[in-house]
Amino acid sequence: MGLLAFLWRWLSSWFARAVPAQTGRDPANDEALRQSIHDVTHEQLGIAHWSCHTHF
Repeated sequence: MGLLAFLWRWLSSWFARAVPAQTGRDPANDEALRQSIHDVTHEQLGIAHWSCHTHF
């Protein structure tokens, strides 16, 4: 059981370093990120749409 507890602590500490908690977020940055994701998604949808058409 000690090995499992050690592995659990090690994995949780690694994950905490790899994916830090987002505290104190700036709403302006959130809006910029949302807009950026929105633009990229629309661009990808456009590419996917036009790439399914046959080109003569």
